[in-house]
Amino acid sequence: MSTEQTTFSAVLGVLLANQRKDQEIEQSEMAARMGLSQASYSRLESGKSAFSVDQMYQAAEALDLDTKQLHEQLSQTIEQLRMNKVSVLPQIRGNSTFARTAGRRMGRFIAGAALGALIIGLLGKNK
Repeated sequence: MSTEQTTFSAVLGVLLANQRKDQEIEQSEMAARMGLSQASYSRLESGKSAFSVDQMYQAAEALDLDTKQLHEQLSQTIEQLRMNKVSVLPQIRGNSTFARTAGRRMGRFIAGAALGALIIGLLGKNK
């Protein structure tokens, strides 16, 4: 079994961060477009907080992205990660029955810059 893990929200956060940076939009501007504080948006983008469905659509709209294309890009990236032996899992919520055992697995969790570098590397192979 894979020893590297990430969450669906972390992958989405990296994809949106890349799109935001490509469009030269600052996090604070993105947050304002979504009606969030910069700190709240930063937690979403870094994978520390989970995106809601509403926030995913708000982010796509804020970046003028087609939601179908965003979903396809997300699905392809998740598949590429899985092919590279990275487990992509739902984010464990504090009130879930899995929350008690999450601490044991957190040492293997990929987040932030490491995940971003991995996704950028995988996307670069497709070009």
